[in-house]
Amino acid sequence: MMMKFFAIFVAALTAENLFFTRAFDVYGLRELHRSPKKMLLFGGLTTAVLAVAGPVAYGINKLIYGLPFYYYINGITHLLILVGLYAGVYWLLKKYQPKVFELVGKYLPYAAINCCTFGSLLLAAKDTELDRWWKALAYHCGAGIGFTLAMLLLWSVRQRLSSCHASKSFRGLPLQMITVGLIALALVGLTGNQLPA
Repeated sequence: MMMKFFAIFVAALTAENLFFTRAFDVYGLRELHRSPKKMLLFGGLTTAVLAVAGPVAYGINKLIYGLPFYYYINGITHLLILVGLYAGVYWLLKKYQPKVFELVGKYLPYAAINCCTFGSLLLAAKDTELDRWWKALAYHCGAGIGFTLAMLLLWSVRQRLSSCHASKSFRGLPLQMITVGLIALALVGLTGNQLPA
């Protein structure tokens, strides 16, 4: 059981964030990318919420699966789970940890509907391999930590690209997209890619 947990964790850690698309989904979190400390704190909170939301969503998914309107309410129920958990985290941090709340409190509403959290819940609901609550827990912990690592890698790329002298048309996001694309291609090369025969 422990090996299966670890395998699902590592698979979610790598595959869920292999192309860094989720780390790019930080429109409201631009200020967050200026500080690795804030990113680590935000990523830890995201991982903790996903660790709780995964098994809860698994249980609710088991209850509503098979209903005639399952496909209509599946996304809404997962969104309500996330919003409820993030509202709880927001309230707990504001009341009991005001210093932590000052650092990441204003970013929490963006995290409730981030593609890392919401996308992971929806993908896990459709995955037939995640047939136990502990598998959902492993998957969501891996996805949260992978999201955090991808954000830190993007921060490192931005820091290094800010000191290079690129032409004006490539500065900023274009050069960042090219660099991250090359990193993603290298990672896909390491994992292997089977071409259809």
